[in-house]
Amino acid sequence: MRNMQDVPRRSSKSADTPLPAFRIEETPPVHHFGCDFTGPVRYKKNSGEIGKGYILLFTCAVTRAVHQELTTDLSTVEVLEALKKFLNRLRSVRTITSDNGLSFQRASEELKLIHENVKNGEIRRRISDLMIDWKFIVPMARNFGAFYERQIQTIKRPFRKILASAVPHFRDLEIILSGIEAMVSSRPMTTIASGADEIEALSPADHLSGYRGRTIIPEHISEPSKASDADKIVFSRRWKYQQRILSSYWKRYHDEYLQYLKTAHKQTPVAARPLKIDEVCLLKGESYKRAFWPLCKVIALPDNTSPENARSCTIRTAEGQVFHRPIHKLYPLEAQD
Repeated sequence: MRNMQDVPRRSSKSADTPLPAFRIEETPPVHHFGCDFTGPVRYKKNSGEIGKGYILLFTCAVTRAVHQELTTDLSTVEVLEALKKFLNRLRSVRTITSDNGLSFQRASEELKLIHENVKNGEIRRRISDLMIDWKFIVPMARNFGAFYERQIQTIKRPFRKILASAVPHFRDLEIILSGIEAMVSSRPMTTIASGADEIEALSPADHLSGYRGRTIIPEHISEPSKASDADKIVFSRRWKYQQRILSSYWKRYHDEYLQYLKTAHKQTPVAARPLKIDEVCLLKGESYKRAFWPLCKVIALPDNTSPENARSCTIRTAEGQVFHRPIHKLYPLEAQD
């Protein structure tokens, strides 16, 4: 026993390891992505049978923008088909990071095989630097892929809760996933330096497109105002089902994301701090319009109250409206200093 007591104890803290170069170097927002499967998710086939599918989620390592592809299984064929659709939309991708799943390893080998069998040798030489570099994380080290694993969790958790025992058709599920993708990629990241009266924030989707997108299909009332429109597609049972699922997902994802922001601001090494004048925040509970993130700016605190003791403040919304709101309904953006 005396000899055992003399053995030095090993520290439980792991040594800090450097992040990969593509995570810390300045790079365009569409060059580096990570991917992984999540699921299974049930869907209804045209025959009425119940099938089991999976979601292949691509996450940008720089902006955390997401792209989802629905697959029927975890095979290499499905990975390659999903990858083709993904690269057809984003043609600047240089690297893909994933775990060591067999379907990912085989897909990487298939891509190399395509390059080796290009007919024209001159073309092969020209595209040698344009091929996808597929990187694999260390086995049994899922934390090495944390930048895409976290997005999987934040998307999957509310999705499972709102879907519950419902089994949508495969096409409905594809549309629902594309709507969820738009919601997640539109979340505000950091404020934009603009005029004093303007309140704007940058989102992952802005990085992917290079400009702020405005085009959406808005929500509408479930029943037509004219009886003659009752047979229109946008008032059909299937259309309303898709909209109901997306609206339910938005409300749950919105609330969970705000709670995540509150938790992130209280974690070490970032100490909790009071709100500051002119700070841009997300405002909770004012609207649950789908994919609409209500932003506001703190313009005043109560008289004779220090920021540390303030429980309410005066805010101005992006539309120019001025309100008095409790501070616990304001959430500073995640990238705010």
